[in-house]
Amino acid sequence: MPTCQAHLEIYFQAREMRYRPFSHAGTARLKVWVGSILGIAWSIGFSQPILAATAELRVMSFNIRYSKADHSEAASENNWADAKYPRRDRAIRVIHENSPDLLGVQEARELQIENLKKALPEHEFYGIGRDDGKRDGEFSGVFYRKARFKQDDVGSFWLSATPEKPGTSFYLAPNACARIASWVKLTDKESGRQFVLLNMHWDHISEPAREKSAALVRERLTKFGGDPPAIVTGDLNSHEDSPAVKELVGENDLKGRKLADSFRELRPERSPDESSFNNWKGTLKGSRIDFIFHTSEFTPVAAEIVRTSYNGHWPSDHYPVIAILKLNSKSD
Repeated sequence: MPTCQAHLEIYFQAREMRYRPFSHAGTARLKVWVGSILGIAWSIGFSQPILAATAELRVMSFNIRYSKADHSEAASENNWADAKYPRRDRAIRVIHENSPDLLGVQEARELQIENLKKALPEHEFYGIGRDDGKRDGEFSGVFYRKARFKQDDVGSFWLSATPEKPGTSFYLAPNACARIASWVKLTDKESGRQFVLLNMHWDHISEPAREKSAALVRERLTKFGGDPPAIVTGDLNSHEDSPAVKELVGENDLKGRKLADSFRELRPERSPDESSFNNWKGTLKGSRIDFIFHTSEFTPVAAEIVRTSYNGHWPSDHYPVIAILKLNSKSD
């Protein structure tokens, strides 16, 4: 069986071919080939239209590590706008190199969002600041390819007992950070299928707050009319065997929809070197806290923890995680 890396390489080759122009001779050969295939299909009696190919979505979740004026990292090269080694450039580079169709970011502040918008002109963005519901505080926003996807709806809610109130959290300590989830409902123009992507960042201190966040997200996923296929991305500050993650994926819900872990589906055997938080040190040992989950309408083709550095410098204190998800046809 091909490795996940082989799947990624095949994906890029297919994507490149998709947009490669044909020569005149190539176009003529293509017409003959297509005509032959259609003739064969007609001759053997196809009376129904041939179903469109299933869609593959390249998804990335990336905690880009916040940047703000009154904060400086211990090592200057880890600052977003460092004069000599701006981390901004590394974060943008690793995104470009992995070419996501859908990108969920965590910890991004307004300046960082503006930098990413400029660097990703082919993507549209939705997100709001967690502190005021506008521009203040960190965003858990979503970038998506605007040529491929049509936006049908968007929204955000706070991971709190008052989910419509900006700046709130289930963790009620005086130093608690607001926690937010943002979502987009999109139609894939290639397949005509509609789906939801929800992106979030859970509390880093309180396990009860994370468990309540999981339950709230499961409840909100049921509010989308028609139960569309769903992708859930985020930095959960929890390992896969934690009560909060078990709640999120539906282990405690016998009747509800399940969420599958794209990485674990392709790697059933857990490894000791699966850390997705590198702490600026290139850490390998540990468990993932960054995830890409999906409902049963998707099948994972590949999934990776992207451990790329540039001259020993890291794009963030988290590794991005990626998955290629096949959105199955309705007849599958």
